[in-house]
Amino acid sequence: MVTTGSSSSEHRQYSSSNGLRRVLSFRELFFASLGGQSPFLSITTYGTAIILYAGLLAPLAALVGTLIVLVNGLVVYQLSRRLTRTGGYYAYANHFISHRVGIETGFIYLFYSILYGSAYAIGSAGIMWFLFHINFTYTLIAVLIVQAVLAILGIKPSAKYAVFAGSLELGILVVIGIVLLYLSGFKISLSLTTGQGISLAQFGYAALFAAAIPTGYGTITPLSGETKMASKTVPKAIIAVILTGGLLAVFDLFAFNSAGLALFESYGRFESLIKSMISMSAFNSPILYLLHEYFGVLIDIPVLVALVNDGVLGVLAYNLASSRVLFAMSIDGWVPKPLSYINVNTNNPMLAALVSSIGIIAVSLISSSLLSPLMAFLVLGGLSTMAGLLVHVISDVSLMRLSIRRIEKYMGQIILATAALILAGYSITSALVSTKPMFVELFLGWLIIGFIYAEASSIARGK
Repeated sequence: MVTTGSSSSEHRQYSSSNGLRRVLSFRELFFASLGGQSPFLSITTYGTAIILYAGLLAPLAALVGTLIVLVNGLVVYQLSRRLTRTGGYYAYANHFISHRVGIETGFIYLFYSILYGSAYAIGSAGIMWFLFHINFTYTLIAVLIVQAVLAILGIKPSAKYAVFAGSLELGILVVIGIVLLYLSGFKISLSLTTGQGISLAQFGYAALFAAAIPTGYGTITPLSGETKMASKTVPKAIIAVILTGGLLAVFDLFAFNSAGLALFESYGRFESLIKSMISMSAFNSPILYLLHEYFGVLIDIPVLVALVNDGVLGVLAYNLASSRVLFAMSIDGWVPKPLSYINVNTNNPMLAALVSSIGIIAVSLISSSLLSPLMAFLVLGGLSTMAGLLVHVISDVSLMRLSIRRIEKYMGQIILATAALILAGYSITSALVSTKPMFVELFLGWLIIGFIYAEASSIARGK
């Protein structure tokens, strides 16, 4: 339901009588979204890049990356207090800017969530294949089927699984960090201040990789319509997920750097290992190497549990989010009406969940058949990151447009939105420059399709 002024038709469309029931608590929403970060997978992949570029300053780069995400998160925090409809970013643009921008935002968010979910499925299956020689294709299909079943069963079973699996993975990562720090004798100490000759450009690039870790909060707002006391619960969950994911990455990078220094006795030798293990054909990670050096085969079971969790939870979070955007767009009449049909027994838009699941399965299988697992992970992750940044640009504009009407009262929010817009613009520029033209063209092609669809739909409905 809309918490700001809205038309009576909007109120009827999103009322509890013919909308999704509000059943999610803060804890369920928090863990459902935290799963979208895939904490272990993110730290082993993005964490490797952060250490490579920032060296001993990796924990500081992770902290800066968290703060960058927090700025954008605070924008969404403000918007989520004002609008609690299902649909999240699509709903913000549709309500605060225009329906054409809303449709385009919906298209971009679907691109972002389906590709990001697919990337996590491929990433988890790829690392399990590399570490444990488990058949990649079979693992990928199993992960995709399990998450699809959970998504179709409904939000409540999915949330219960997320609370259990997310708590278990958080515990594993905290314990690993504490034990690594203890075994390595806390080798970081004040050596962080030396910087190891890291340039400002290298540090900034590492911070961009770090910002990719706590971005799972982007799956929260589409679930606003199913959250109890959404105007309070959703904003709190956004901040909690960003800080938990970001600070956990800072802590574990401290531990991994300490372990690397203790094992190799100098950062130079540790850096050589990192560079030697970077490969475009296998999911080889120096972080996984360090875990085996310190824990041996005892680490295999916790790692396997964490990878299974990341595969299922990561994909599930984005699947639920994309299905809710489809549902909201269907309610407004911009996509076929059957996508808004709700199974009253499960409180779930089953057709929207089915379509979203099919999209993720198709993208995962096609991309992994055309590219190596690691290359597919990187390409899908890169494309979805650009789409996610563009969605945040639109949300920044939404907050600016909303606040400028009462500029004296909301000057702080205008400044916040402007700062977030500058950061997002810089990040998009960096991503476009570093991405192969073919993939940039694919992303731009999807934007054009969304624009044409928005215009055609508007003309057809006489708006």
